[in-house]
Amino acid sequence: LHRVPSAVSYTVRQLEEWLAVPLFVRRHRDVELTPADVWFLKEGRSVIKKMQITRQQCQQIANGWRGQLAIAVDNIVRPERTRQMIVDFYRHFDDVELLVFQEVFNGVWDALSDGRVELAIGATQAIPVGGRYAFRDMGTLS
Repeated sequence: LHRVPSAVSYTVRQLEEWLAVPLFVRRHRDVELTPADVWFLKEGRSVIKKMQITRQQCQQIANGWRGQLAIAVDNIVRPERTRQMIVDFYRHFDDVELLVFQEVFNGVWDALSDGRVELAIGATQAIPVGGRYAFRDMGTLS
């Protein structure tokens, strides 16, 4: 946290006062989360995520973007093919921000199933269990 312990304690106490509930059960040298704190952490994370999304959307609007597409490309795909795909994408969709993530092994499937990307390129045919995914062959490796 890059804070001295007293600053952390002070901040936690202020938060507890504001919430009007204890967040920790304090013992001599140990603390334990209360059920209220467990819920607060879960909700706090979702609020932070929503704030990050809102910030990103504001930046997109300021930059003139109408949307965003995140793709994962396996490192087996040659860089020149990826570059050409990006050029072709912007030729047709110049107002959509394209986020490209390079992954290795089954990383493209992980990125897709985790919701970090909407499209995976260069994935193996080993579709994750329980996933509702469709795929098309790109070709064969030589």
